[in-house]
Amino acid sequence: MKKEKPIENTRMHGYIKICPNCGSTDVSVESFNYMVRDICKECGYGSIKESLFVTDLIYFPEIPEARIEEFRKEVIEKRTEKKKSKKE
Repeated sequence: MKKEKPIENTRMHGYIKICPNCGSTDVSVESFNYMVRDICKECGYGSIKESLFVTDLIYFPEIPEARIEEFRKEVIEKRTEKKKSKKE
């Protein structure tokens, strides 16, 4: 009998958490006191900003593995657009 991984029976099977800032999947979940936050190990982007209000939380999306490259392209395009609008 094949031993199953615990995550195989969860509702998020096949989904990966990804950084909304750089598109990296090298993301960790850290907890302190009563808060939990996601942190990108590549760019340092975090899901909690200076304030602890709910409106300041940025959630890292969980997307299907097949969409990772597509999501990364979207992130790069959005960054490029922001840089262009700042120069104008």
